[in-house]
Parts: sequence; structure tokens; C-alpha cells
Amino acid sequence: MSAQSAKDKPIKVLWLTSSYPRSKDDSASVFLRYLAEALANKKVSLHILSPDHPEVQAATQPDGIVCRYFRYFWPRKLQMLAYGSGILPNLRATPWLLFQVPFFILSMFVAAAWIMVVQRPSLIHAHWIFPQGTVAVLLGKLFRIPVLVTAHGGDAFALRGSFLGAIKRWTIKHCAAWTSNTNATADAVGPDLPKPHIIPMGIDYRKFASGNTKNLFRSNEPRKFILLFVGRLVEKKGTASLLLAFAKLSEELRNRGECWIIGDGAERDRLELLAKELQIADKVIFHGKLPNSSLPDYYAAADLFIAPSITDYKGDTEGQGVILLEGMASGTAVISTFTGGISEIIEHKKNGYLVEPNNPQQLADSIAELILDERLRQRLAETGRLAAQTYDWQLISEKFENLYGQ
Repeated sequence: MSAQSAKDKPIKVLWLTSSYPRSKDDSASVFLRYLAEALANKKVSLHILSPDHPEVQAATQPDGIVCRYFRYFWPRKLQMLAYGSGILPNLRATPWLLFQVPFFILSMFVAAAWIMVVQRPSLIHAHWIFPQGTVAVLLGKLFRIPVLVTAHGGDAFALRGSFLGAIKRWTIKHCAAWTSNTNATADAVGPDLPKPHIIPMGIDYRKFASGNTKNLFRSNEPRKFILLFVGRLVEKKGTASLLLAFAKLSEELRNRGECWIIGDGAERDRLELLAKELQIADKVIFHGKLPNSSLPDYYAAADLFIAPSITDYKGDTEGQGVILLEGMASGTAVISTFTGGISEIIEHKKNGYLVEPNNPQQLADSIAELILDERLRQRLAETGRLAAQTYDWQLISEKFENLYGQ
């Protein structure tokens, strides 16, 4: 084989992940699908292994991508450890699922080992340190190939027990390289570890900059001021703070606005009850899960995008906040909190507003200020849009491709 043909040969990479879109319209870890497609466009050959689920549907993948979903429990309908609210919230809501964890890890290892034998990838890339990263390192040692591990947030801020903490540190020390979406996530993994490559997750900037609102509003209806939340309805997303803040707005501002909640999760029933108790249920619309392809229209329709993230009782919080980038790309002013890695994306009063987490009054004051000051809102939206351009997948995927090549 000539030097030139060897250079043109695509890099074969095995991805291990605990979540990947189960169908064309699924939003579960959809950022990984966008990253995979961007890498495939750069001639990286990906074999993606993620857990099976009753909602997995056969789907045609772009050239260069093969998806496989490993079975880890029988009957299939009881495979409920992954997806939904996420593994940790699922375990908290349904403790018996802890019984599935050993089967989950073993099944992933066996399925990945088989792919290694058959496909012979030159690199393993594990998303989340545990268990994917740990399994990947063991496979890397067994098959003598390099392993890249990416920390996304929940694996850093949660899972901090002494035993799991030791496993995470061992994993990072024995991989060839690791990446983190923010410095905050990297710091949360622990001290005295090899230095990570800071590579954030990205967005399809063009997609989110081209939302169309014509199908969301009736022409004969008066235009409401829209506050938008998008995300899983779990504790760390802080959605309750948004409802409490909305209730604290003056009656005049509440009457001018609506609060749209897009997403589903373990907290939905509690949040709907809270809206009723606060007597704002007529102003809060729970849209549930929506196809990711429709989200740009909702972002474009919003006047403010709000991500009131907090640190939950297990210590988990937002590692980066990709949804903020989506809102910024849509030309919508954003409000979030001084939590996790969010302040590495949002510069307070420059491209968005930041408030203290779990502080509904401060959040309400910021919402009111931006409702009443249109010029300020537009300035934040414009600077946010410019900042979001630097997170386009074409730029982010190039960083991962270069790291693969190393």
C-alpha cells in the first residue's frame, strides 16, 4: 500500500456509549449522532455500540456509520436502565434496576469484544467515564489498541463514592487520552490526573439559526411573550425554579406571557402539580417530547430561553449545557445559572444572563428585566448568536478527528 493510499484510508473507530438516538426523531443524546455524522463526513468510519431499548427502531445510517444496540436483559420490555431520564435518575426512581447493572456492563463488554474481533478498529472512543470508559480501557489492554475517553458531566459530578471514584481515576490514568466538555467537568473528575483535551459538544448552527415559526402561531391570535425550557425533566435541570420564578412575576407580565416546557422525565408529574398549586397552569404548556428536527421552530418562537440548572441532591449538575448553544444560535436571549460548566459558555450580561441556582426571585427579576428591555434582549441575542457559531459541529468534529489521528 502506498503512503498516499494509507493516508486516505478512513480511521476505524469503535464508539461505546450508554445512550444514542433510538430512532430518526429520538432526542436521546442526539448530540452524539450529530458528532458521528460530522465525523463520517470527514471519512472517519464509526461502529457505534449503545444499549438496546424497547423503543429502538431500525434506521438507515449515513455512509461510514454502523449502529448496534446490545441486549442486556430479558424480556426486552424490561430493559429500562438507560434512556428516559438517564441511568442515574432511572436508578433513583426504580431501585430494582440496580440488578441490571452487572448484566449491562458484561453485555457491553462481550458485544464490544466481538466487534473488536470482527471489525478490527484502530481506536476505541468511550463516551462517559463509567462504565463505558472502564470497559473500553479493559478492551484496549486486551486488544492492544489506544482508548480515548470523553467526560460529559454526569459521569464527573455524580458517581463520587470512594469505590466508583477510584474506578474513574484508574480509567483516566490508563487511557491514551481523554477529553472533557468544559474545565468544570474536568476539575470534577478529580486531581492528579493526566491533562484532558477540552473539546465541547457542539450544535448544527445552520439548523438552529433557520427556525420557522409560521406553524406555531395562529395569525388571528395576539402574540404572547414566550419563555422556553427544553430538556429532560429531572432535578438537575431546575425546571421547578422556572415555574416558581414565573409565578413571582407581576400579574401584568404573567398575563403577557406563556411558559413552554419541552421534554419529559421523572419530574413531569410533580412539575404539573406545582404549576397548578402556583395557579399558573393556564400559562404553562407542557409539550412533552418533541422530535429534535422541530426544535429550531420553538427556539425561534421564544423571546427568552431559560435553563435554570441546579446541583441535585446527588451532586450531579450541568457539565456544559448544549441546549443553551441551541437557543443562542436561534437568536434567542438566554438565562441560565452559575452552575457546572455553564459559565464557560455564557458570559454574564455579555451573551446571556446568569443567576444563582435555586433562586427563583433572582430568576424572576432577570426575566422581568429582559421582558421590559427589548434593546438589551436583542443585544444579548445577537452576541449569543455570534458566540454559538464557534460551536458548529464542523469545527468541533475537526478537533476530534485530529485527536483520533494522534
